[in-house]
Amino acid sequence: MTRSNKELIALNLLTYPTSKEAAEKSGVSITTIYRLKKDKDFQEILQKVKNSIFQETMQKAQGYCLESLEVLREVAKDKSATDSSRVSAARAILELGIALYENENIIRRLDEMERRLTGD
Repeated sequence: MTRSNKELIALNLLTYPTSKEAAEKSGVSITTIYRLKKDKDFQEILQKVKNSIFQETMQKAQGYCLESLEVLREVAKDKSATDSSRVSAARAILELGIALYENENIIRRLDEMERRLTGD
């Protein structure tokens, strides 16, 4: 079985709800699926495909962030919106800001630790 076939099987395992459906879509038996799931090399392929899907998903999500933030801002400022909607939008904006701040701090601290460890 070629690597590209295994990548297709991995993709199908990640996108179909059952192993049986993934096997059918991949044109292999369910026994083959179970055997592959136990194979260390296939596990690496599966992880790479999963990482690739996640990366693509995150890129799309990042593309929608500005638009989503603007929607939240509009709701938070809309005097005709319900109080609960305005509070929810404001809370979401604050939580996002805090999460971004924390992530930036973590990345900065990790960068500093790496520089210290490598002597740069």
